[in-house]
Amino acid sequence: MSYSPDGGKLANVPKTRSSLYYLATYLCVTGLAFFLAPQFTLRLLMANHQYESAFVQFVGVMMFGLSVIVVNVILFGGPLLYRTTLIARIPMWFMILIIYLQTQETAFLIVLGVLGLGIIVTGSCYLKERGQVALKPGA
Repeated sequence: MSYSPDGGKLANVPKTRSSLYYLATYLCVTGLAFFLAPQFTLRLLMANHQYESAFVQFVGVMMFGLSVIVVNVILFGGPLLYRTTLIARIPMWFMILIIYLQTQETAFLIVLGVLGLGIIVTGSCYLKERGQVALKPGA
């Protein structure tokens, strides 16, 4: 059970909010994996290029930090912040696609799939529920 910013329990958890658990989970798990076992994780992602462990670990730290933010959005956020996760992820998907097209790095295909699935799930839930919740701050 989570709580709203005013301390009250949230009785009905919107599907959009629940979909963010997927985002938080893959950010946390992948971030920790990149930090703790960078080369092994790259092999799991079928990377076909070599990357310095320190840079991969840095990416892991950033992903873990983002997962902490997403967990707080789940716990304390509202519909505006749920929408923000989509606004952030959609351009990221296209930017990663450009990187893939430039490098042909197989790992980016997996990232595009994971990220794309999250966008589809959160986006479809958001579109379905947006008329049911107030989207103005403080409403």
